[in-house]
Amino acid sequence: MDSSKHVRLANRVLGGVFVAFILSAILGRLYPHNLLVQISFAVTEAGLVGGIADWFAVTALFRRPFGFPWHTALIPRNRDKLVAAVAGAVQNELLNKDSIKDKLIGVQLIDAISRWLDESGRAAFLVDWATQQLKIAWAKLEPGLLARYAARGMRVVLARETVTPHLARGMRWALTTGKADELVEHLLAELSSSVAEPRTRKTIQTHLEQYRQDNAKGWWQRFALSAAEATNTVNFPEAAVVLQKELVALLADLADRQHPLRQWFRDRLSISAGHLEHDPTWAESIAKWQKGLAGRVEWDEALTGASGLLAGGITSEEVADWGITQAKRLLARLATDSLWREWAEEQLKTALGRFIDSEQDLAAMVVQDALGRLGDAELNDFIEDKAGDDLAWIRINGSVVGGIVGLLLFLFLRYVYNPYVVPVVRSWFL
Repeated sequence: MDSSKHVRLANRVLGGVFVAFILSAILGRLYPHNLLVQISFAVTEAGLVGGIADWFAVTALFRRPFGFPWHTALIPRNRDKLVAAVAGAVQNELLNKDSIKDKLIGVQLIDAISRWLDESGRAAFLVDWATQQLKIAWAKLEPGLLARYAARGMRVVLARETVTPHLARGMRWALTTGKADELVEHLLAELSSSVAEPRTRKTIQTHLEQYRQDNAKGWWQRFALSAAEATNTVNFPEAAVVLQKELVALLADLADRQHPLRQWFRDRLSISAGHLEHDPTWAESIAKWQKGLAGRVEWDEALTGASGLLAGGITSEEVADWGITQAKRLLARLATDSLWREWAEEQLKTALGRFIDSEQDLAAMVVQDALGRLGDAELNDFIEDKAGDDLAWIRINGSVVGGIVGLLLFLFLRYVYNPYVVPVVRSWFL
């Protein structure tokens, strides 16, 4: 039953009590000594008084009943105070930032997001939606605009964020998960492929010949080198082939994770992470470098060129496929990698905490603006729509409780007060 039905019910109850009171009054004139008529009159009289009183009180909240001017139309007259009070309650009670942060501590956000994505095919829907949005965004991409936003973001991050703990955490994570070795192996594979190419051998030979020219200053040095080349004692093409083979063999040896140089690299990475975590000198040096980098680099120009190359060389389909692939890999890693999961959970809660600190007043402002736009009649309708059922029941209860109180008073006066109390009181004065 909606609020309008409750209001109509309250009106019918009050009308019914009024009709019953009129009938009781008429019957009281006709049968003044009938007990049931007397009880009916007392009950309907009290019920009518209670119903009218509550109708007046409820109506006085929104408008002036019968034009009565004193302490009526309370909500329209105090709309500013009411709106401010509601906004304050939302800000300080319902959405208090400290209470929200306390609740966030015990919530596993990644688990909640995963469960939400698993329900009712939401993940598939979001994949399709994200694919379309990536295609549309890439098709409308303006390199200059993208570069400006990216440059602004880089400056803000470098100016406000301290990268030292993130670097240390990243190093620890890379060592613990083996990602550091994977990165080294990837670089070694790329180097091996590059070193094995014929152009590398030619480059080595060129450098050897250049070294000969730079270091053979005297006539006797030039004579000795010429004699060595003539007797095939020094053969730069063969030397270039040998050096190339040695480089390829060294890179192949370094592919073994147990190689001493690989172990030295892991040790140095661990030591550097420790310095970043505990050595204030390192942290200070990184901070200075970070601030200097933010000011020295022309981010707009650099990122504009990069954005233009990206926009011109990659199709929107490729961007969408890449973005969705990365998202799926991220979700898979979150499901299997506990360290990555903990890091993502920490970052998400940190970001939410900052958003709560900076935007805590937003909800109150929205509430205050929305309620402030309502006129008096609209504000009355809004409150009646939300609380109309309870207000209508207050009116109904006024008639019911009034009738019960009237019955009790009638019984008390007839069977207690008149026969027992009145004689005692009279004896005091006679």
